[in-house]
Amino acid sequence: MTDEDALRATVERAAALIRLERYAEAEPMLRRVLASEPGHYGGLANLAWLLDLADRLDEALETARQLITHWPNETEGFYRAALILKQGKELDEALALLERALQIEPDEGRILRLCAQVLGKYPGRRVEALAMADRAIEVDPQVGDSFQARAMVLVDEYRWREAETAMAEALRLEPMNTTFLVQAGIVKLRLGAIDRARDAFTSALRLKPKPYRVREVLDTLETNGLPAPLLDVYTLGCQALDIPDLGTPGTAGTDPELLRKQARIAGSMWRAAVYNHAWSKDSRDRCRELASALMAADPTLPPARLLAAEIASDDDRYEDLLALAKPLIAEGEATRNLFRWAVYGLEHLDRLDEALEIAAEGCRRFPDSSESVSLKGRILAELGRREEAVAAAERAVELAGDDPGALTSAANVYKRLKMNDEAKEAYKAILRVAPKQTTTLFQLGSLYMLAYQDHRAAERLIQRIELPDVGGDRTAVLGQIRFQLGKWDQAMADFEKALATPMRDPVTVPGIIIGLQLFGPPKRFQPLLDKSVEIRAAGPGEPVTIDKLRLAAFTLIKYGALAEAQEVLAQILELDPENHEATIMAKVVADPDEPEHAEAIAVVFTPDPHDDEL
Repeated sequence: MTDEDALRATVERAAALIRLERYAEAEPMLRRVLASEPGHYGGLANLAWLLDLADRLDEALETARQLITHWPNETEGFYRAALILKQGKELDEALALLERALQIEPDEGRILRLCAQVLGKYPGRRVEALAMADRAIEVDPQVGDSFQARAMVLVDEYRWREAETAMAEALRLEPMNTTFLVQAGIVKLRLGAIDRARDAFTSALRLKPKPYRVREVLDTLETNGLPAPLLDVYTLGCQALDIPDLGTPGTAGTDPELLRKQARIAGSMWRAAVYNHAWSKDSRDRCRELASALMAADPTLPPARLLAAEIASDDDRYEDLLALAKPLIAEGEATRNLFRWAVYGLEHLDRLDEALEIAAEGCRRFPDSSESVSLKGRILAELGRREEAVAAAERAVELAGDDPGALTSAANVYKRLKMNDEAKEAYKAILRVAPKQTTTLFQLGSLYMLAYQDHRAAERLIQRIELPDVGGDRTAVLGQIRFQLGKWDQAMADFEKALATPMRDPVTVPGIIIGLQLFGPPKRFQPLLDKSVEIRAAGPGEPVTIDKLRLAAFTLIKYGALAEAQEVLAQILELDPENHEATIMAKVVADPDEPEHAEAIAVVFTPDPHDDEL
């Protein structure tokens, strides 16, 4: 056997040991190969792989870089280094390495897949990411990872149903792949498909996945509110890792570290359980029990007190919130979120001077926080201290840098001051740089709707939002806009879609009810209103009145929806056949081309200004 053959055989034995996770035996073998031949391809490639699997990422990256140096025309070094950099969120450098690898081998499936996943982390490059994943499917159609790469890009876009389809294809090819089962479970859970998620997670745990995959299942369940139907799955995962089930009150005992972990888990559960799933109330009730147990175990523990404050804030128990928040602020334990909750609580209690004091303290504690300054500006605006509020908004913009979310919070101060033109220009400036910023599009849309009474512009803006409406509330608002514009078929479809949203936001159904009752509703929308009232289960809806229908008729005429206005006027005349105004208006809208009728309609009708920027 030649020296090269001996080195190759050693590398092969080491690779077999790596697959068995016997890293301590494999590493010395590879080190001996590299001592004999420092640039040996198999030695460097397998050592980088081993170090990556052993979570020794700095060493793994250095080894991968050596592989690139010695073998610049092979893709392995570039792939391994990019994979490690992606784990460390060094995305720019990872992408640069992958682009070089694609120059070497344009149709290598694993490079295409990893490149798709990295590109997917850039909101503005997800079209490229999806194209890259689709190319990987073309190159490796029988490799489940290709479909998994597509699914992960779709997840980044919150396109859950398409992601579920891609994961189903990945599992068709590799049904025993625990990674795929876990990720499929995550997608199904986000869709509200609890039973299907349960099946996927249970199947994964039965296959005894690696500990980090079990941890991924637990993290997913925690951050989705620990749904009651999945509690036994969570318990199974805890047993697999031999850790206490911290989703159950009392299991942390008095151990400070376990209590902190339990507070973190309970906080994740509380924030996740906000949608109207059947299990949401159960999750929130369990969070309250956890918070009580935590406070009983150690009433001085800051994470427990912060959790209790958050729960009090969400429950609108503002006095309880302030009783918890003020000592935490005095002790220096307050987070930016706690300052926000406290300020909002004092605002609800109409104690604006105290709210301003707390907001100012938040700015002192977090001097570089744009959001903290915007919060102070909000209260200054409520107090009518216009110049100071404007100065706060300007300062918040300076601190925000290029963060569109923080810039939007600053622009909201102008909106609160009813400086509508200034708010509009601030939102537009953000959208010129970040044209798909969801919050900004929605805030500008609501400004056009409420301040300018321009529902056409509001519709165009909200339609530009690309992120799926997970909670259905945005779709319901779009339905309200289209209802008033007279686009009733579209409005009806929007309302039905919002009601059918798997993870419906708590404000969605009440929003539909309030919006429809404001305008009657017209007879065509009564069954949908009845359905919404039944879902809400908080008593009967309001009666239909002529005044409400009259408002609907004038609104529809304002936007040129004469056929729909005629329908509403007919409903008024059914309720009151002698209604003089409705009789005259019905004649006008029935024959809009008659000169006197056209003149009357022109008094109410509002033309579309057609803002080119929208």
